Amino acid sequence: MRSNFDFKTKNQLNENVRRLREIQRNCKKRQEEKQEPVKVLWKSEKYSCVESKIKQDIEKPLESRPVTPDITNKTSVPPASTAQNVTLIRHNWDFIKVNGINAKRASLNRPHSLTALDDSKKRQEDLLNNYHFGEVPSYLQKRKQEWRHEEDQRIANTPDPSMPPGHRQLPENERKETLELLLAKQRDVVTHIQKLPIGADTIRVKQQRQSLEKQLTEVEEAIKIFSRPKVFVRVES
Repeated sequence: MRSNFDFKTKNQLNENVRRLREIQRNCKKRQEEKQEPVKVLWKSEKYSCVESKIKQDIEKPLESRPVTPDITNKTSVPPASTAQNVTLIRHNWDFIKVNGINAKRASLNRPHSLTALDDSKKRQEDLLNNYHFGEVPSYLQKRKQEWRHEEDQRIANTPDPSMPPGHRQLPENERKETLELLLAKQRDVVTHIQKLPIGADTIRVKQQRQSLEKQLTEVEEAIKIFSRPKVFVRVES
């Protein structure tokens, strides 16, 4: 027998479902009432007779796929009965002996790093054995000559403090050439003086003797000048 409480209770789940459906119907009804008609898109009259490309592609029939040719009948496999007459050729080889011979002939494959290290050590030993100890290397000798030449050039280009202004130092080769010419001139003048007659006191002989003695004096003065280690000459402006 049911109690009074059981008759008065409600099924809340069914009531909620009914209420939700009623709300959905009302919302749908209001949306339909408010729904506006769809506006027609504007289209130019110029293209009114042009057919749509998409429509043409849709209405175009599909192309048939290429059919794979049947090659099952073109290949044939020989039956197994034909293999009855096959004979196998066997060789009586001593594989242990063959492997031993190949092992002796094969070279030992060492790692590249160890091989390169051995080669480097061998090259260093060869260099040490062939090196001439106690000798100055050629590149140092060449560099020493270059240093000496540069020092000579520096000294030659350095102005002499004793050089007077407006003068330049005569190069050594020119000084020696001039000195040799003066010495030759001195010998020539002395030879001419010695050829003059000793007892003749004529005016011509006296004038010739005086001229030669004057030349000899000038040459001797020039020899003294060009015999110095440094000779300065005036620079022509």
